Amino acid sequence: MTELKIKIPNKYWLIKYSPTKNKIKTILKSKKIETLKEQIKGIKISSNYEIILLKLTKEPKFKDDNSLQTNKSSLNKLIGGPIKITFKMYLLTDSMVLKPKYEPIPNRKGELDPDKRNAQFLFITKEYYETKGINQKDLEKVALLAITNKLEKRPLAPKLIDQIN
Repeated sequence: MTELKIKIPNKYWLIKYSPTKNKIKTILKSKKIETLKEQIKGIKISSNYEIILLKLTKEPKFKDDNSLQTNKSSLNKLIGGPIKITFKMYLLTDSMVLKPKYEPIPNRKGELDPDKRNAQFLFITKEYYETKGINQKDLEKVALLAITNKLEKRPLAPKLIDQIN
């Protein structure tokens, strides 16, 4: 069995979402967050857009061997692929500042919870990566599902990119 070499050309993707049109468009993509911050300075975006930051990372806990079938630990069931996509939601204020988008439901302390909305993630499976790779069209589709809060919400359910097809 050959070892899968995973290459993530652009680790960070900045996508804008129009709630009125329900459309999504990739603004920037970059290997480093510093480069993304530099590139975003000159871009004009109106304040009626919501911003989504996708972060693609290799999952070090993912092991693709036959020992997974014999080992029934809960960690192996939760890790669904070699690449993890994490979503961060932002709003653009009138003064053109990105602020985290808060969930309207308060947490235990009575504060609005930014982590509930931003705790969404999804895994790109090995089979999907081998056939399609990292695809901009599919990442935009996944971002649309994340911003409209339609991704899998159950804590122990598999969160895989196969759900979008």
